[in-house]
Amino acid sequence: MKRLRAALIGSGGIANICHVPGYLNVSDRAEVVALCDIRPEAIENTRARHNLDVPGYADYRVMLRKEKIDVVSVCTPNSVHKSATIAALKAGCHVLCEKPIATSARDARAMCAAARKSRRKLMIGQSGRYHAPAQAVRRAVDAGMLGHIYYARAHAIRRREVPVRDTFLRMALSGGGPMYDIGVHMLDLALWQMDFPRPVTASGVTARKFGNRRGVIGTWGQWDPKTFEVEDFAAAFVRFANGASLSLETSFASNIDRMVMNVWLLGEKGGADVAQGKIFTEDAGSLWDRTPYELPPMKTYLAELEAFVDAIRLKKPVPVPGEQAVVTQTILDAVYKSAKLGKEVRIR
Repeated sequence: MKRLRAALIGSGGIANICHVPGYLNVSDRAEVVALCDIRPEAIENTRARHNLDVPGYADYRVMLRKEKIDVVSVCTPNSVHKSATIAALKAGCHVLCEKPIATSARDARAMCAAARKSRRKLMIGQSGRYHAPAQAVRRAVDAGMLGHIYYARAHAIRRREVPVRDTFLRMALSGGGPMYDIGVHMLDLALWQMDFPRPVTASGVTARKFGNRRGVIGTWGQWDPKTFEVEDFAAAFVRFANGASLSLETSFASNIDRMVMNVWLLGEKGGADVAQGKIFTEDAGSLWDRTPYELPPMKTYLAELEAFVDAIRLKKPVPVPGEQAVVTQTILDAVYKSAKLGKEVRIR
């Protein structure tokens, strides 16, 4: 079987951290054949960093027309996900699009429709599912160890880890702040563990308490307060049709002791700390804390790219289909709408 010919739309941070190393890790199954970015220096940096001798393009439409490509990684700012993904699908490529899928549920549905029409696969980059403890908990869920999960608590809270680039802080590029950047990881992880129940209502709040102030300490560098247009804190409460509920807290900056990225699950038979892979149960007259022994080490980004490539080559369903990301995006839309209106909103 021939290797898949892969191209990247967007050659910045996430492309270099995740996607290029991921393709190189499965070089027997895929090869990077082209790069695209509106910044020439980003292409040159990616070529040099990974020793790639491949053509570069400023316009992904030109690249898709000129190059023979099987799969595309979309690593652009969030606001470009829809247009780049649909263009790649129409060109006959399978697509791995970075999270969040888009900046609105309407756009997300259009992307899924394009995938169905083109008969190509669309996967969303939710790398949190590939942590070994998270997968161990999911196996426990599938085995019935937790029973019905009636509540999930998700945290993606940073103390002062503010991404300083415009792609994260300009609303027109990002679509939102920590809820979009890191909150979506824990939201997806919780929904995946809960088997994606149908959301019916959401209540949300957003705040910007640090972003527009001068002199705030930023451990990842200093940002320009004038360009900080997104929230730096958001919280949500979601109700589902099956009676379950979920709370989510997320921040770029907050007065806490440390960063926390985790999901806790409460089930009728057991609970779980997903980051640690711990299960809490009652059995044989005692309360038990169960921890898996010797979980295999996993590099999440490498595992994500390998799963995507193998799904294409072996003609299997992708692990994170676009339709699941649509559910996540409808929740995000509702959270921001609720925050704007100051009341709980229904999700349709």
